[in-house]
Amino acid sequence: LENISKHIDRGASPREAAIYATNEVWLAVIVTTLVVLAVFMPLTLVSGLTGVMFNQLGWIVSITIVTSTVIAISLTPMLASQLLKLSAKKKKTPRLGYSNTIGKLFAKTEVFYEKNLRWALRNRGFVIITGLLVFFGSLFLMKFVGTDFMPESDEGQINIFVELQSGVRVEETMKTTRKIEGLINERYPEVVLISASTGSDDEGGFISMFSQSGSNMINFTLALSHLEERDRTVWDISDDLREQLDLFPEIINYDINTQAHFMGSAGNTVNVEIYGYDFDQTSRLASQFKDVISRIEGAADVQISREKEKPELQISLDREKLSQHGLSTATVSMYVRNRIDGMIASRFREEGDEYDIIVRFTEGYRNSVSDVEDISIMTPMGQKIKIAELGEVREHWSPPNIERKRRERLVTVSAKPVRISLGQLAGRISEEIDNIDIPGEILVVVGGAYEDQQEAFADLGLLMLISLVLVYLIMASQFESFVMPLIIMFTIPFSFSGVILALLITGTTLSVVAALGAVLLIGIVVKNGIVLIDFINLMRDREYELTDAIALSGKSRLRPVLMTSFTTILAMLPLAMSSGEGSEIWSPMGITVIGGLIFSTFLTLIYIPVLYGAFIRKTARDKKDRIRKRFIFMDKQ
Repeated sequence: LENISKHIDRGASPREAAIYATNEVWLAVIVTTLVVLAVFMPLTLVSGLTGVMFNQLGWIVSITIVTSTVIAISLTPMLASQLLKLSAKKKKTPRLGYSNTIGKLFAKTEVFYEKNLRWALRNRGFVIITGLLVFFGSLFLMKFVGTDFMPESDEGQINIFVELQSGVRVEETMKTTRKIEGLINERYPEVVLISASTGSDDEGGFISMFSQSGSNMINFTLALSHLEERDRTVWDISDDLREQLDLFPEIINYDINTQAHFMGSAGNTVNVEIYGYDFDQTSRLASQFKDVISRIEGAADVQISREKEKPELQISLDREKLSQHGLSTATVSMYVRNRIDGMIASRFREEGDEYDIIVRFTEGYRNSVSDVEDISIMTPMGQKIKIAELGEVREHWSPPNIERKRRERLVTVSAKPVRISLGQLAGRISEEIDNIDIPGEILVVVGGAYEDQQEAFADLGLLMLISLVLVYLIMASQFESFVMPLIIMFTIPFSFSGVILALLITGTTLSVVAALGAVLLIGIVVKNGIVLIDFINLMRDREYELTDAIALSGKSRLRPVLMTSFTTILAMLPLAMSSGEGSEIWSPMGITVIGGLIFSTFLTLIYIPVLYGAFIRKTARDKKDRIRKRFIFMDKQ
């Protein structure tokens, strides 16, 4: 459309302008579309977690870009030939009209750009070396950018797990629960709802499977007000809450989770996985790792997945005595369960509701070893016999839970990053682990969300490699040259420099979403280079000198290059600057695209023409020398 309007401004009729202008740029438009498809289509084929998250994005963009291209080279020229009109230039234009304001600004910008481009062409060596220094300098800044798996979002919810000393009575646990509730109500006005569960729930049903319970355990769920209605984020409140819970002497362990993960998934944690068969050895090593990791700055909520041994009463029955009285272990266990846990004797109905009536011994008759030994069992002969006569009741520490991964016994030590990135915490943990003597029969692996992050980055790296190869093949087929695609693809490394600077300036970490934005830049930034190089070739076909062809093409293509870049930047601006709930997940993509596009656009306008002049001048000169040698015999005559 911009090229059509330019032809009309030069005096062509709208119909002729639509035909000739479309013929000039249609090939470049199709190639730029294929380049974008070369980036987004492989995204639909990526496997793993990255493919699950971004498969739909690849399909939507691919279908949309193909549809828009078909319309751009068919419907748009037809509408332009019918709706645009060739109007005579007015002798007197309004003082604040387009020609005297924006038009003059564009004209001065084009003249300024042409002047600087000609200077850059005369000083090619300085420009090329400066560009390389800028690129390698930005790579040096990469070490200051942290890495994450997925950005955490403020969902307005905090889940708290508190563990007291094992064996604490439920009444004491309830007192601690009330203290914490009072602290939350007093210190955090942002909390609008508190849900607390204390002790174990024998009839908790399905949902109790996904929360830790026991007489010494407390679970809280805090619902916060909307993000716009509070000054503190969920992470600020969590950090302060950790400081307050540290002041409770009765609390031996706690975990604060700001993400509402379904079914208790791991979340944004670094897990140290310890593989080994010996319980005592792996538990001892896990405790050592926990002590070391707890001292690392930025590590919070350090947890060991293996539960501690719990005290219980174990009844060892004498099978000979059981057979003498006609009893079985199942019968005895049923009697003990009904008297201690209780049995549903009946149901009470009131106003359409039913309530279970549970019958069991009162608490004073089921709390000690002697109470259990005094429980009477009815034999098939109608005689009563006590548990003490059938076996022995003794105190026992139950073994911990057994976790397995890849058929190997496993215990995990997990830690959450606070005020640092996931990659930084994983690096610090790895350094500390390297200083610990680990037995040969035990394997230690750093995993969790950090492992998912490494796998996702590997998938995106493969996607980037495939996209680069496809983009190069497409451009090589268009320009019928192996050199010109390489010149255009020089914009890609500089777009990554812009990504690094944008992440550093905004304080954003390099997550999977941000890395995906960097990969998508491959298809976006080369479009401007294709348009520019294609027009330079057109001007050279019209027998312009190389320097004049580059300078005039740059001046002619400045406006469409800036238009396409700024429209993309403005489209990404709301995504990068959004501050609503959940915006933290997608804003890194907007930041990376904007940073990379700004940096690559200005380098495309200067660096690509200079590289074109440097490489093509040499090939053109070699071609002239070969032609001159063919006709050198004419000079000798």
